[in-house]
Amino acid sequence: MPGLTRIASPATAIVLAVALNACGTQDKDAKNNYVKQVNAAQTQFADAATRVKQQITKESSPRQDRRSLARFVSTIEVLVARLGAIKVPDDVRAQHRRLVAVMADHAKEVSQITTTMGSATTAELEDVQRKLSAATITVNANLGAATDSINTKLRAG
Repeated sequence: MPGLTRIASPATAIVLAVALNACGTQDKDAKNNYVKQVNAAQTQFADAATRVKQQITKESSPRQDRRSLARFVSTIEVLVARLGAIKVPDDVRAQHRRLVAVMADHAKEVSQITTTMGSATTAELEDVQRKLSAATITVNANLGAATDSINTKLRAG
């Protein structure tokens, strides 16, 4: 049975802007440190998404695909914990919670999709492909929106 041959393009790193307009050096440094940590987590997410796309090929088995997706979910869960541990500037707390929620929701969604792969038929694997593509498109859009709202707040601060 062929592996999942098509997945939407992996999530790209969505970079936060440096908080140039922050008031006071200490506030600016704290915001820039926050930006650096979030960007590092998002880069790690994008790298993991790229890896999983490279591992899921025409030649990979559904079992190999499930393992690749399970590793991807684990990586996202680690990143969610990392994002949750970041010291967040007060003026972007709500936006940061949204960013963390987007990542956590994606981990759950990919995990649920992976579970359905069990002993899937070829037709069912095509459905899994569609769901993974849709999940990737959705997470990219949601990460972009969350990052945009953080950038807007940081620039205003």
